Amino acid sequence: MTSPTSSSTSPHQPQPAPTSPLEIPELLEKIHAFIPLRALRHSVIYVCRQWFLINRQYITPRELVWDYHYQNECMDKAVSILAYVGKIKLHFRWVNQEQCQVESRQWKVFFQALKETHTQRLQYLQQQWNQEQDQDAEVFGQNLLFGQNLLYEPTPILDFSLSGTYPNTRVYELIPYLSHVTRLRIDQSSDHHVYPCKIFQGCPHLQHLYVGSKTCVEMFGDWLPSAPEEQQPFTLRELILHNAYLKQDKLEEFLGFTPHLMDLHLYKLSIKGMSVIDPDQRYDCRALIAVIKSLSLPLKTFHFSVYERYRATWDALVDEGLFKSICQDSREWTFATGDLTPQLFQNIQHLPNTLTTLNMVNRDTVLYTPDSKLHLFLCTSPQLLHLRIPGTTYHMSYLDLYHRIPSVGVGDRSTTARAAEAARYPDPGVWACRGLRTLHIAFETPGGRRVKIRLEHSRVVFGYIAKVCPALIELEIHVQTYWERFAFQRYELAGGFCLLAGLRDLERLRITAGLQKNVDKLHDMDWIISPRNLSSSTGLQNREERRKIVSQWRGLLLADANKDSKRLKKLDGEFPRHEGNTLGWEYCDNRLREALGRVGLLLDVKMMIERIDGSVTEADTEMEIETGADQKGGGRGGRRGRELFECWPHLQRINIGSYSPFGLRSADQELQRLFPVQ
Repeated sequence: MTSPTSSSTSPHQPQPAPTSPLEIPELLEKIHAFIPLRALRHSVIYVCRQWFLINRQYITPRELVWDYHYQNECMDKAVSILAYVGKIKLHFRWVNQEQCQVESRQWKVFFQALKETHTQRLQYLQQQWNQEQDQDAEVFGQNLLFGQNLLYEPTPILDFSLSGTYPNTRVYELIPYLSHVTRLRIDQSSDHHVYPCKIFQGCPHLQHLYVGSKTCVEMFGDWLPSAPEEQQPFTLRELILHNAYLKQDKLEEFLGFTPHLMDLHLYKLSIKGMSVIDPDQRYDCRALIAVIKSLSLPLKTFHFSVYERYRATWDALVDEGLFKSICQDSREWTFATGDLTPQLFQNIQHLPNTLTTLNMVNRDTVLYTPDSKLHLFLCTSPQLLHLRIPGTTYHMSYLDLYHRIPSVGVGDRSTTARAAEAARYPDPGVWACRGLRTLHIAFETPGGRRVKIRLEHSRVVFGYIAKVCPALIELEIHVQTYWERFAFQRYELAGGFCLLAGLRDLERLRITAGLQKNVDKLHDMDWIISPRNLSSSTGLQNREERRKIVSQWRGLLLADANKDSKRLKKLDGEFPRHEGNTLGWEYCDNRLREALGRVGLLLDVKMMIERIDGSVTEADTEMEIETGADQKGGGRGGRRGRELFECWPHLQRINIGSYSPFGLRSADQELQRLFPVQ
């Protein structure tokens, strides 16, 4: 076997000139930037060694997740694989004295294992170095460049996250063992402090840094590990600070050594430190932008906001166009607002580049306002790929195209009351962003706490998202207020959660609403691992249980159809609105328009359950729609060959109803959490 360090070519022999653009690594990297991430991970990296090395940063490393409520045996398992993971997420929380003692013991076990693993890695690298000492320096450099020893190297920790409640000293205990880390996230539930110089000194390869707190994180001391005249440039590409108290001159000095910085986000800077309120603390965004311009930093995204002067600071800077002056080529914008005001909407329309990513971060939860332009933006922006607005509540009425959410409160409401409410909320519309990949959003129920939550609420939300945004890869539905939780607690079959199974590209799903006792039947949920659930007698039994439930819907389906027909006729007189002038209707093809006609109906849920359980195929479903068989309760199929429906074939992580900051597990693990005994 040939040694991985051998070379048949003389180190001094000139390399032949490239005959194709694919032989130039810099051009190849730019070409690969246009390839979807999933294709890079599953196809491109296997073409050759060079393509693998160019795209190795996109490979998802094996992950270790530890949450404070896990059992001790889970910690033992985590420790056993520590040497083979490249990504670690730790979450600790001191609930009481007993929990504190348990957590401290778990921390000692983990920390000891981390030290031993780090020592093993150093010993291995020293052995490799000793073997290379006799080689020509140029040959050794070529071997490193082309990854000759890549397959023999132990897995370094590249991504590390620490969150929850823990002593400040814990961060600095970890730093010496994170020398290979390229991505570091430090998040505290309470006040804490950070010494930036210690982080950058202990993590010289750091490219992405997040430091945040729910209250305040104070940045102590200098940022530079060495004197300015001796300091080498950092590799940092992304810096995100959340609720930070800092000295701006220290930050500006640090930026002078970040020539590769592409993302700088300073969210809700505070004038209040851990032990002092400094009324003289000043943050000058204009001065910071001037420094960034003088350094010619290659920023693609930039955010700046001050907690105590949140909205005022932001509006002034947007009006002056300062952000656009330093991110002229950016397609991603993060705004310090909870709503898309008319003024901000106008600014977006004048951005120099087409907006593909919109993030809105607000200090407080923002409820619906009648003058919001967010709905108009979504219905007229087909180019949008990523939307992250978890602190903004989007009104459900915007999704209810056919007014199927009951407009009743504690008692029946008059036609006048319904008309007044409809006048307050603009007409629904269809989002134009059919290629949307990321969606983080919260919803407000019509009428707020006055309205009794019905199954139609969740059916409208889940059905609309699945049909209008079929390309979603990451979906998070957030809940901001107590009474809004109940719209997303109806996980029985009729609630329509299964409609999200239509998102065939989905990789991550999270719904942050406490389940309480609303999911207590395994047959309501085990379809999320279809068809693996059918490999056991329990899974087959649950499928039969679902079929029995659906067969009992025959009368409900007829009643639903009759009620819907009467309601639509009545609504035509009360709220005249034709599909032709519905917002975003021009972006819908005939198939989508037909599918949208079922949003909110029990029929929509029935069709999806039958697809999941193999009663019908998608082709059968289309035929049933054409013949109207389902409206009469029929349409059960045996016409074509059946194929097992694979729910979410690309799903990596899912969380349903848990507030854990990680909480994202595999579908099998999530079922185990929800039904620990079954």
